Amino acid sequence: MIIFLLLLATHFLILSRLSFTAWPEMFSYPYFLNQDFKLYQDIALPYEPLLPVLLSIIYKLFGYNLANLQIITWITILVSDVLLFIILKKILSGIKLFIPVVLYMILQSFAGGNLLWFDLATVPFILAGFVCLLYLKGLRKFFWLGIFLSLAFLIKQQVGVSVALLIVYFVLTKSLSKLLPFFAGFVIPILVTLVYILSNGTISQYLFWTVTVPIFWYPKFPGYTHWPTFKETVTLALLFGPILIYSLSLIKKINEEARIGLLLLLGAAVSAFPRFEFFRIQPAIALSLVVLGLIFPKKASLQILLILPVIIVGLFLGKNALQTQTTQARFYAQGDLELAGHIKNMDNPVYLLGVSSLQYVLAGKTTPKPWIDNYIWYMEIPGVAEQVLAGFEKNPPKVILRQTSQPGNWFDLGTYQPKKIVDYISLHYDMKEILLGLEIWKRKN
Repeated sequence: MIIFLLLLATHFLILSRLSFTAWPEMFSYPYFLNQDFKLYQDIALPYEPLLPVLLSIIYKLFGYNLANLQIITWITILVSDVLLFIILKKILSGIKLFIPVVLYMILQSFAGGNLLWFDLATVPFILAGFVCLLYLKGLRKFFWLGIFLSLAFLIKQQVGVSVALLIVYFVLTKSLSKLLPFFAGFVIPILVTLVYILSNGTISQYLFWTVTVPIFWYPKFPGYTHWPTFKETVTLALLFGPILIYSLSLIKKINEEARIGLLLLLGAAVSAFPRFEFFRIQPAIALSLVVLGLIFPKKASLQILLILPVIIVGLFLGKNALQTQTTQARFYAQGDLELAGHIKNMDNPVYLLGVSSLQYVLAGKTTPKPWIDNYIWYMEIPGVAEQVLAGFEKNPPKVILRQTSQPGNWFDLGTYQPKKIVDYISLHYDMKEILLGLEIWKRKN
């Protein structure tokens, strides 16, 4: 326990020294929720509601600032450390216990892990479900596995891939006695969420943003898909390949917990695509090391074959992370705070076009409903830009801040500008000045 606490302190020290990314959505979603904007109706949220709702409660109690987001992020990560240690303590002992723990702390830190995003937020819930699977007896362990995977699903719906694989496994193995409690546990949080959605009268918008948009609209737009580069593909192959290959070779010999871990890992790995970034593989990293613990071989040669590639990946990612080190948080740098100081003095409501949504929060401003972020895969869906303009007619922005289009493909982030919104602004607003590189537009008399 002393060794683990020292490792925990080391992990925290590493995180506190790495560059931190303060994703604007981790502020703006809960901020607008606390400003009486309804999820899915007034806020375009293509994810499940649990994380924004939890953040809205925390920010309401403790305030919107970088320190609070960092604390939330680091608590989430350290809780995942603890849960992984509890899992591994059940199946390993001695120095073997600490090998996956140390590997996780290294990979988690350097694989874009020093940030809060939906993927990272699912990790403690997935690991908590696995704790129940290992420590509880009888069928109730499957019930609680279903509960925690459901909570992870209610953060990011891609967890449904892992859940679907588990259901198929229970069906193929004719394990109805296990499937029923698992399914019952999974359904309970879903039903509670549906009651919340129905009480807000936003069920149709909820289905549109969480089902229709990701499945049917995202694939249609250029710029959304981002497959890994050759170097990233090699990194992923080294990270997951040996563990997957070895565990699959033992599929008939390993116990049920290992099979379930393998299925969860496969689901998490698939879910990181097609919009790949390293921070999206955080659940897969945690699960790969759970699986490593469950199949840990006795032969030293096999141990080296499984562990060495992971160490190489950790060193490679660590080198990249240290080379891109910055002293200021991304999206929350001094320039962002300076801009927010100017926006604070502007009349409400304000509309930001191509400007970070964090500025609404820092400046304490609202915008016409609905608020839909300026991405091609939202604004080019038929009828979406018209919803924004209908909000302009009901509650016209007093000021519009526009980031002029940057060179690049018309659909690129920073380049894309929704034509209908731009045309409306040109017709009803005059450009008055340039502020910190942004155009300031004010409504015509």
